[in-house]
Amino acid sequence: MNIITRTPRLLIREFTPEDESLSLLMDADDRLTQYVKKRSPKESKQVFKDTLKEYKAGFGLGRWGVFNVADNDFIGVCMLKPSEADANSIELGYRLHFKYWGQGIATELSKALVHYGLVEIGLTEICAVTHPNNTASQKVLLKAGFKRAGSTFWYGEELPMFKAIRVV
Repeated sequence: MNIITRTPRLLIREFTPEDESLSLLMDADDRLTQYVKKRSPKESKQVFKDTLKEYKAGFGLGRWGVFNVADNDFIGVCMLKPSEADANSIELGYRLHFKYWGQGIATELSKALVHYGLVEIGLTEICAVTHPNNTASQKVLLKAGFKRAGSTFWYGEELPMFKAIRVV
């Protein structure tokens, strides 16, 4: 198990094969997928399988699990990796279990991923998009140091774009 980064409340780590059911539960909850692409159970299993394979490449980027430091409860999924919509852009994304909404965890997680990406591995820019109606995530991104950067046509629709840029 490779730990990516941690905060006082969060442990962000690579998934293990035993974590597959945790990831699949996230994709099956309609509350957690209302603003992202829906996946069939078969697609979800393939994404998880591909995720484990990508770890072997060792680029320091990927899709990871988020766990509660206090009790190791599964909080959600996050990513910092080349975007499916634009392979030249490194995209930040996350989904948290409903019971963890409204506790500042998304902001804490996003700040940790921005620091990891820009400071620890030396990225120059991280981007994120949200569904136009997902104002909660837009506020999280702004609190995490992102700036609004217009909109872009990604994932088949026009979406608000946010960027965090390393200050030299």
